[in-house]
Amino acid sequence: MIFSTWDGKVSVRTPQYRLDAGGALHDLSRDPGQTKDLAAELPAVARRLRQAVAAWKQEVSPRDPSDHRPFPVGHREMPLTELPAGDGVPHGGVRRSARWPNSSYFTHWTTTDDRLTWDVDVATAGRYRATVYYACAVADVGSTIKLSLGGSRMAAVLDQPNDPPLVGRAGDRIPREESYTKDFRPFDLGLINLAAGRGELTLRALNISGRQVMELQAVTLTLLP
Repeated sequence: MIFSTWDGKVSVRTPQYRLDAGGALHDLSRDPGQTKDLAAELPAVARRLRQAVAAWKQEVSPRDPSDHRPFPVGHREMPLTELPAGDGVPHGGVRRSARWPNSSYFTHWTTTDDRLTWDVDVATAGRYRATVYYACAVADVGSTIKLSLGGSRMAAVLDQPNDPPLVGRAGDRIPREESYTKDFRPFDLGLINLAAGRGELTLRALNISGRQVMELQAVTLTLLP
């Protein structure tokens, strides 16, 4: 069975049948356009697929809709974890580059009260290399960035500029509502020791040397051997 979900709606399909999010049953082999609802004619099939959807929701969905699952970090089989801006939470005056999180980046990081956070769950205690993918004008170079999680913290000075232009804007006759992008480059913050467990990964600035700290596309954490 293949389950599909979007905005709280779930459908399921088998090689022959599909039960849509509204409970309509379709025979895909005979009716690929899904024009006829067979739920009343095939109640046993519809009931089996409804039960499968219910079991899937029970296993996959959080018990409390407000209880969002954290992002897993530090599995030995997958030592590098990318935490995009689209999955982070901006605080203070920080804004996204577009209304929709996907493919957006953080900007307007202008005060030491601002912060960026990700809800993470560290699987393996140990040393991690922290990297940010950023853009920063020459005049803004020099801010000190602090990364913290639980009782662990580290700081580094952003001493390398990267001020690329927006990609695609020149060729658009109508401005996009989606986010434009840039050539974000990696900056190595250094090494940090992380304990296992769930917590809030936080980026903030200890001082700001220019107009803003940086524009940030993503943070990566790499578990070291």
